[in-house]
Amino acid sequence: MVYTTQQKLVLNRVIEASERPLTAYEILAEAQKELPNLGIATVYRSLRQFQADGQVRLVEIPGATPHYESAARHHHHFFLCQLCQRLFNLTGCVRGVNSLAPENFSVSRHEIVLYGECADCKNPA
Repeated sequence: MVYTTQQKLVLNRVIEASERPLTAYEILAEAQKELPNLGIATVYRSLRQFQADGQVRLVEIPGATPHYESAARHHHHFFLCQLCQRLFNLTGCVRGVNSLAPENFSVSRHEIVLYGECADCKNPA
């Protein structure tokens, strides 16, 4: 039997409401607005369960902290701020990427990550 706890409901709501992938600590910080006593161990346990259930996708970018996003999101690419390490979704997809493969090769999937500085880091208030 699978139990849905208040913590899991809040964590799922945080992930679904986010417009970008979040780290476990970002998820924790947002969820603690509703559940101040929530701990990081509960976040990681819930994320593992959400992944096993197909609700959440782990986003792994080399050199960055793992991020998590709703598995309901369509195919997209990312921008990683190299200063604050936040990950942002990019809209659209590069056309013709399959033509970059060597002759007689077959592309099954692709991932594109842009690196740089986000607006908040580039222009601090």
